[in-house]
Parts: sequence; C-alpha cells; structure tokens
Amino acid sequence: MNYAFIDVNEKTDEALRSQPADLERPAIIKASASDLPVFYINIWMDDQNPVNFMALSDLTRSVLIKRLEQLPEIAMVDVTGHLEPELYIQPNDNLLRSLGVTHGIIEKALEQNNLSMGSISVADGQYRFNIRFSNHLRTVEDVRNIRLRVGDRMMKLEDLAEVQLRPKKQEGVFLHNGMPALSLAVIKQADARMDELKEKTESLLAHFKTNYEGVHFEIVRDQTAILDYSIRNLQTNLIFGGLLAFIILFFFLRDARSPWLIGISVPVSLVVSLLFFHLTGLSINIISLSGLILGIGMIIDNSIIVIDNITHYREKGDRLATACIRGTNEVIRPLISSVLTTCAVFVPLVFISGMAGALFYDQAMAVGIGLVASLLVSITLIPVLYHLFHPSGPQLDNHKGKVTRMLERINLFKTEDLYERGFDRVFRHRRWYMALFLGLLLPGLFLGWYMKKEQFPTFTHDDVFLELDWNAGIHIEENIRRVNLVKQVAADFSEFSNSYTGSQNFVLHKDMDQSVSEASLYFKCATPAGVTGLKEHLSDYLTEHWPEALWSFSWPETVFEKLFNNEEAELVLHVSDQSPEGIPNLSDATAMVEALKQSFPNTDLFPPASENYVEIRLRTEMMTLYDVDYQSLLNRLRSSLNAWHVGVLHTGSQYVPMVIGNTPIPVNRLLDEIKVMNRAQVEIPVSALLYKVDIKDYKVLHGGSGGVFVPIYFEQKPEGAMSEVMNKISHLLFTEFNTDVSFSGSWFTSRKMVTDLAIILLISLVLLYFILAAQFESLRQPIILLLEVPLDVSGALFLLWLFGGSINVMAMIGIVVMSGIVVNDSILKVDTINRLYRSGMPLVAAIKEGGHRRLKPIIMTSVTTILALLPVLWGTGMGSELQRPLALTVIGGMVLGTFVSLYFIPLCYYFLYRPSSKRKRPVS
Repeated sequence: MNYAFIDVNEKTDEALRSQPADLERPAIIKASASDLPVFYINIWMDDQNPVNFMALSDLTRSVLIKRLEQLPEIAMVDVTGHLEPELYIQPNDNLLRSLGVTHGIIEKALEQNNLSMGSISVADGQYRFNIRFSNHLRTVEDVRNIRLRVGDRMMKLEDLAEVQLRPKKQEGVFLHNGMPALSLAVIKQADARMDELKEKTESLLAHFKTNYEGVHFEIVRDQTAILDYSIRNLQTNLIFGGLLAFIILFFFLRDARSPWLIGISVPVSLVVSLLFFHLTGLSINIISLSGLILGIGMIIDNSIIVIDNITHYREKGDRLATACIRGTNEVIRPLISSVLTTCAVFVPLVFISGMAGALFYDQAMAVGIGLVASLLVSITLIPVLYHLFHPSGPQLDNHKGKVTRMLERINLFKTEDLYERGFDRVFRHRRWYMALFLGLLLPGLFLGWYMKKEQFPTFTHDDVFLELDWNAGIHIEENIRRVNLVKQVAADFSEFSNSYTGSQNFVLHKDMDQSVSEASLYFKCATPAGVTGLKEHLSDYLTEHWPEALWSFSWPETVFEKLFNNEEAELVLHVSDQSPEGIPNLSDATAMVEALKQSFPNTDLFPPASENYVEIRLRTEMMTLYDVDYQSLLNRLRSSLNAWHVGVLHTGSQYVPMVIGNTPIPVNRLLDEIKVMNRAQVEIPVSALLYKVDIKDYKVLHGGSGGVFVPIYFEQKPEGAMSEVMNKISHLLFTEFNTDVSFSGSWFTSRKMVTDLAIILLISLVLLYFILAAQFESLRQPIILLLEVPLDVSGALFLLWLFGGSINVMAMIGIVVMSGIVVNDSILKVDTINRLYRSGMPLVAAIKEGGHRRLKPIIMTSVTTILALLPVLWGTGMGSELQRPLALTVIGGMVLGTFVSLYFIPLCYYFLYRPSSKRKRPVS
C-alpha cells in the first residue's frame, strides 16, 4: 500500500504538468470508500454569526484537519457542514440598461484581468531567465478596481455592480443541538492501532481547545470505545469463566492438588497460545478472544483426561512415575484424535465465502492454536507437575491431606450412583430409550425450519438514526425548520442529537448522499428502552404532521454492521415492465404500493420517493423571430438564478469562485419579469421565448445487472410462507399492472449464509468420519459418534429459541463448535470401551465400565465449558452480544450432549456389537 501510494502521487504530479495551472491537485489518500470512521469530531462555536462560522470553516479545513491528518494513525479526515466563500457580483441592471450594455461586459472584463500565461525562458548572454506573465485577481479590491471601457467612458467594476465576499449558498447543514457545526469523520490507517489513534487525537484536541478560545470540540460515535469495552468485557468473561471452571473442579476431582495442576495448565496454555498468535500474525480482537473463551473448556478437558487417567493407575497400585507414564501414554492417541476432529470442524470455517470467512478465520485459528497448545501442555507439563505435586509411595490413601478427605466426604453430586441407576434403567428399556433419543431429531428439524434466520445477530443500541425524506420540493431553510421541530419533539427522550440536513460534503461517506429535501437525525438516549419510546413517539408525530413524508429508523453502524450490511430490508421487490423506459411511471408505482398494502395490511410500505421539478423549454421559432442569441439567454437565466460562474479568485490559500447574479426571484416570476437583449440591443421578455412544465417523477433511478427497476421495500417479513408470498405478489403485479418482478433482500442473503454454513458443517462431518475411521480402524464405529451431532443440534436450537434468538452466523458457528466438543468426549469413551471389550470383558460389562472410567471427564468437560461461557450470557457490550447466540447453542448442545454421551453412545455401541448381530469384537 505504501509503495502504491508513492507511485500514484508520482503519476499524479506527472499528469498535472499538462493540466491548467489553476487546477487543484487531487488529494491522494490511503483509505477505502467503504471504511467506517473510527469516530466523529463535532466542532462548533458560541458565536452564530455566519461570517465568523465561515472563518471557523476556513480554520478547520486549512489548519485543524491538516494537523489531524499529520498523525501517522489517521488516513483521512472527512468534513461536512462547512461554509465556503464566494465572490458575489450583483450588476446594477438599470445602469447597464441605460449604458446600453449587457452582463457579458462584466464577464469579459473578469476574464481579461484574471489570466496566467505561465513562464517563458529567455536567454541573456551566458544566463537564462524565466519570465512569468500573471494577471491573477487575488483580493476583493482587485475585482472592484477592474477598469472597463463603456462607450467612450472609463469605469471601475464597482461602479457597475456590487462586489462582496459572502458565504456560498448551502444546500445542506450539520446541526449540533440545533446549532450550525462541523462534523469531522476520522478514518484510520489500515495498520493503525485504535487505542494509539484515540490517545493522540484527544491530546491534539486538548491543544486546540487551549489555542482557540470559544471553539468547542467533542468526540461522538466512538468506535474505539465500543471495541475497547467489548474486548475488556470478553477478557473479564475469560477470567471469570476460567475461575468458575477452576472452582468446580475441586468438587469433581475430590482432590486438593489436582485442580491446581489445571489452574496452572490453563494460563500456561493461554500464554503459549498468545505466542502462536504473535507468530501467525493474529491480533487480540473480539473474534480471537471469543475463540479463546470457547477453547477454555477444551483446554481444561485435555488436562482433566490426563490427570484422571494417571490417578486411575495410581489407585490400581502403580508407582507414581509409572502411573504418570502409563496414564499419559494411554490417552495420547485419543487426545491427538480429539484435537484433529475439533480442528477438522473449524478448518472449513476458513473457506466460508465473503466477509464472514475473513472474520471467522481468526476464530478458527484461535481455537485451533488453543487446542494445540493445550495438547502440548497436557502431555508434557501435566505429568511433570503431577509427579511434583503428589508424594510418591505405593499407598495413595496414606498421603491424602485433610482437604482431600473432606472433599471426598462431601461428594455433593453423587455422580457415580446417579449414573449407575440411569445406566441400568436405560439398558432395561433399550428399544424405548433408543426411540426416545432418535425422536429428539424431530424438534430439531422443526426449529431449524421455522426459526427466524438472519445474517448477523442484532446488537442493543442506545442511539438511533432517523432517515427522513420529506418527499416534497422544499428548500434548505424549510428543511431546517422541520428538522428542528422534530428534534424538539424528541428532546424528552434523547440526551443529545445531531442532524445532517440536506446535502452533505463528505467525500467518502456516500451513505449520506442526500438531496436538499432529505435529512438524517442522530439521537443518543440514556438507555435502549428510551430508543423504543423515541421511535414510537416520532412515528406518531411524523404520521400526523407530514403524512406524505418517507422515513425509517436505522442503527448507527458499528464495525460488524458495516461489514455485514445488516440493514437490508427483509424483502425487496424489483419492478420493471416492457415500456421504453423499462419501468412503470410514478403514478402506477404508487398504485402498486397501495394494492400491496391491501393484500398485506400488517406490513409498512412506502411509495417510491418522488421529486417535483420545473423543466424550462425553448420556443425555437420565437428565438429566431426576435433574433435572440442562445448564449445571451442562457447567461441571463444563470445570473437570475445565481448560477453564472465566471472564474475563481486566487487568494493564495484557496480558490474562491466568482458568481454574477441578481437578487433571486421565484421561478414563477422569473419568466414574467426578466428580459434579455437581442442582437439589435432590443429588450425581449423572456416569457415570449420560454415556457415551463411542472413535472413529478422518481427522485432516484435504480439499476442492476437486469436493467432499471423500481424498488419496493418490505421492512418486515410478510405473514405466511415466503414462497407463497412471492407467488402472490408476482400474480398481483402481473395481472393488475402488467409488470415483471424479481426479489432480493435479507431473507435471501440470510438463507444463503445459513446454507453455506450447513455445507461447511457437512464437510466437517465428512472429515470427522475419516479421522475417526482411521483412529478406530472401523467404518462402522464413526457412525455412532456422528449420530450424536444432529441430536445435540436439537438441544442447541431449543435453548436458542427459548432465549428469543435466531439462526445466524454466530449461532451456526456455535453449533460447529459444540459438535467438535461433544464428539471429543465420545471418542474417549468409545476408545475405552474398545480396549475393555478387546481384553475379553463381556459387552455390557465393558460398556458399563467404560462409562464409569470416563464419567468424570465427560461431566467435568461439560460443566467447565458451560461455566466458561455463562458470563457471556449476562455480559453487555458488542462483544458479548456478538457471542451470545454462539454461547447459547454451545450450552444447549452440551447439556443435551452430556446425556447423549452417557447413555445414547453406549446404546448405539450395544446395538452394533450385541451377540445377536453376529459381529466380531473390535480388533486392535
């Protein structure tokens, strides 16, 4: 990027050599048109004098913005709301008429006195000189003192016209709490750190406040604060989740020493993970932190398995060193298999198309790195620590401390007894329980089909944007008056407000590309509940006072909402027809909306935005009859409309446009009052040469790969199945209006995203199957484990539905995560049963004993993973809200998955190898 930046600047400088000397150099910036400003800076002053505000605008553009852009972390500072000066020349029409001259004499004088001929190289002996010819106008006095020859008289321009410097007529303003202000959008460099950018910007603003008294600065819509808060919140969740999981281990392990081994292994694994973060170029962000939170349960899982297996061999009477070696060696292969299966689940996430794949690359990498680090720590550090923490000797009971004996006596959960009774009951009624487990697939299928689907989870906001289109040809002053009325109505609900009224001057902020009759109002409320009340109150107010207005509410874009563009309407109709224009006329489009309202009464629909404009048409025969020059007529109209630009004033620091104009008059009076001189110097009424036509048409034209179309937006999903809704709409518009319609909207994009993730899940399951087939050396046993996944998905979707969630990207990621975790538990269980059954133990006895040996690891893995994720459910901020669907699906799947691992997997194993099946024992 840096080399490209230098190269573009060099090419620009080379191209400017052949351009006019007064051409401003294009600004080259290292930023994207889709970049979201890191924050906005409001600048205003107490003095409301337009002249002083114009001076503030000049100070901001020539000094403050340049100082901000000198910070290495800032790519560009975009600005709107500023006043620009213009040199206004108002001719004395009566005097010009008496002298027998037109406005053209002023234009010609300005052109002759505002020339630059460049430089000429002249040789003088052995020297060479550059001689420059310049006749630039630089000040207002230079313009006033221009000499003109009028007949046989010499006159100054100020004798023929009033010459003043004034603010250029604005078509849009930015208002901060009702006061004119400037809004600066700060866009960061791609590789800049947000915290450093914020710190340096605040320091510079403090310097500005000291040096410019009476000027106020305020940072609003701060993305750095949102991200910092979210990351701190996730870090807190990481700590508290780890502590909860650590505390619960005391009760399960019934040992005062073993939990401390895990308490050491978790931070060591995290430190090793961060080292790999650095080596692979991953940053600590919301996505990677959420991956580490997910990885805590699996990190603890590996340590639990090693500790539990070492303890098992010690209880059998092995020496401490032997128990550490045998206990670790026995589980290395299934642990590696578990890591591979989890990575197999996550690796396909990297191949999700679009921005989702780019974002969740960090999460997949974070989980994979965490698991690899956990595997290394569990098979190297944990055996060593176990040997150091536990005394050696043949009799383990002789060395148990008081805390250990107390924990054994507490034995709160009586897990072994409960499991024993549950196992006996399930195997007495094997067929019934198998049918019951398989029946859990039905609610999962039902919820997966009917639950709301969206691309991304919705964030909670305490601020909101009101997008207004008055749908009428009002001027900027009327727009400001209406906006101020709306803000007064909203004052009881909002803490402060900003408004972007009319056209804005942002260069990159194209989502605020408004016309004079539009406005965008930003409201900051004390609580999210306040936003709900504000929206209801403003909706009623606008409907009552301006029923023709078009309006909608939208959330201020955060980083993720900008990337995922989550504000698309649920269903968008693209209406076209076979007319030469390709689209129906405005009246037909309005009638279509009314017809759709009757068919779908519970849906808010607005007609397409329209605009009234005046088209002035020439009477060519009258132009010929009265011998009027076309250019003279055009210049006369321009001056009457203050639109006759005749050059620029080179002040040194900026270019000030020069405009010839008269006091503006309404268009209706324009044709009746003004006159133009023909070639015989006779005044001809303009009304004899022109006529006007009032036209109402579309405000904006839309086009795509299929041609032009008229969009009609369904912000909420219409009632009924979407296929039936679309068929009904297509039939209605074709039979009544003879139009064609195609569809788009978030309903389609959400389903495409869910479909992509479902395919990814299917690919993950195929990879899982081959990994498990290689480990178990069987083509049938992996099917037992893969049957568990759809059952656990039912639990995940049920908890998500219970908490009012939707199926979105994060929920699907959670399902993928949960699938990897629960399969890990079952892998170890099946591996243990296989070893016992191969040794000659009867089938049911091997299943029961394998369940006993893996009971505590399964329950501890589930409990620690759930506890690690619980803080996310009651956390606040963008980080927690982003991860909440993921946490709900993982917790719901783990709760059901625990029972599936304990009872369903043994049932499947039994039916696979039961004596009547005549299948051989699994061989080693």
